[in-house]
Amino acid sequence: MLIKLTEVCNGGATTMRQTYTLREVFINPEHVVMVREESRMKKLNEQGMLPSELNKDHRFSKLIINRGHTGSEIVVVGAPDIIEAALNKTKQILKG
Repeated sequence: MLIKLTEVCNGGATTMRQTYTLREVFINPEHVVMVREESRMKKLNEQGMLPSELNKDHRFSKLIINRGHTGSEIVVVGAPDIIEAALNKTKQILKG
């Protein structure tokens, strides 16, 4: 089962000022090996460097995703405890 999160993407560093965008990303929770707070993005958001649709109170998390011999890092919108809950959400079957 994949879960949908919102990733903060660096739009490229072709100028002195970096631009950031948001996009949906689908993650396999079984491949996430670490979740931690990304305080640098929170500071950038407070300074108005991130997309304007984000509230200044948003928190961010960095996910480390297992890719075999290496890992991949992405930054998503949401506090680590919220992301962890989303990753561990399981379907419940009603018994009747």
